[in-house]
Amino acid sequence: MTDTTTSQTAGTDTAVCEYVRALLRVRLADEQARQERIRTLEKAGHRIVNGGQTSGGSDDVQAWEITDWRTGDLIVNGTGDYTAYDEAAQRLDPDGKWLHIDNLDEDGTEVEPVGIPASLAEALQEWLGSAPDEDVAEFVGWSVEEVTRHREEA
Repeated sequence: MTDTTTSQTAGTDTAVCEYVRALLRVRLADEQARQERIRTLEKAGHRIVNGGQTSGGSDDVQAWEITDWRTGDLIVNGTGDYTAYDEAAQRLDPDGKWLHIDNLDEDGTEVEPVGIPASLAEALQEWLGSAPDEDVAEFVGWSVEEVTRHREEA
């Protein structure tokens, strides 16, 4: 028979908190590496852009735009399918110096769940993706500001 009068989760509680902390640390390191890649590309003369389809509908009436990723300034917009988008990008960037921000993102570093089941690790990752900074801070014992810093994306 299992003894339900004493806590048997003390090690698990520590492992769970430490796993969430590790996820936060890796997130910050991954973002810092991403920012360094972007700075290096910009120093080499590349312009980082964002954009794509902005409305639904049939191919000939889809709206799209291209913006400067760093400033958010609109570079060009139009309607049509992906061909119209590509033609505008090529016309405005004949040297191929524009890079779409989505193509610069890499898969995040994996954190090995030590001392907890893989299914719990997956649930914690989902929770971390949607929980308010205040909840995460309380759970891991950090300040809200520190959690925010670890979760920020430029």
